[in-house]
Amino acid sequence: MSIWWAVMAGIGAANFLAALYIVWKSLKWSKAEPESAIIFALLRGCVLVFACVAAYRSVFVSSYPDRLVWFDSLLNSPFLIRCLAALAETSAVTITAVALLRLNSQYDLGGKAKRAGGLFARAPYISIACIFAAQFFAFGGLITQYQTLFAIEELLWMTAFLCFVPLTILGLRQSKAGKIVQKNQKVFLWVMAVWCAGYLAFQIGYALPFMYIAEIAGDAGRAVPPDALRAAICEFNMTRDFNAWGGIGFMIWHSVYFAVTIWVYLFGFMAVRKQSGGKFLD
Repeated sequence: MSIWWAVMAGIGAANFLAALYIVWKSLKWSKAEPESAIIFALLRGCVLVFACVAAYRSVFVSSYPDRLVWFDSLLNSPFLIRCLAALAETSAVTITAVALLRLNSQYDLGGKAKRAGGLFARAPYISIACIFAAQFFAFGGLITQYQTLFAIEELLWMTAFLCFVPLTILGLRQSKAGKIVQKNQKVFLWVMAVWCAGYLAFQIGYALPFMYIAEIAGDAGRAVPPDALRAAICEFNMTRDFNAWGGIGFMIWHSVYFAVTIWVYLFGFMAVRKQSGGKFLD
């Protein structure tokens, strides 16, 4: 696992540098579209937060539900990692929601399709609410070690992704009809389609039934110790054992989440600009 960790740390650093470069290149967008300066500033902050947290967690590997850490240090504390994850996750859903809403504002719909589009346009706000609510259950699960709370967190995540699907499909249809022509936006829509399909298949087919819901029965009669918060911050198990981390399943999940998903949000960030001339970075 040490080789895998070194590769992940390197990728995390490279992705962070790539995010910095893309954000730097985007500084002129506000000059081209002054009415969108606030949106661009918000999304730049979200991109940098997610990239920074992803790079940090690539080094300080942690599994906060099981309180496993890579280093025996408070810098690797599952509670600290959970705090950083909350910032990254709210940043990620903000980028995705804004990108889809921005694309939705360009759709030329009529009749029933227009009414459906108006309904779909509200879905990203539900996604934001779901991810915000999920943070409370994630912290609760970490502190109490109740699998029920982790299961609710994952259900909220699944709901958030389901809410992204309608606008993603609608965007792909508009792209096929020639109403969305910019490369950044087309790439983002296809990336979102693949990401949503893969994530929902993982959640519905494996994670929820076999990782979370199956463990709920163990919560019955379990008492929360009075020092649960202190334990969540200070008590953790340092290990680099392959099986302790969950084997190949954990490695695949961790690798995809911290090496690949940042590009979903970078594409979303680049898709926000309406006039990109069809170029990747402009």
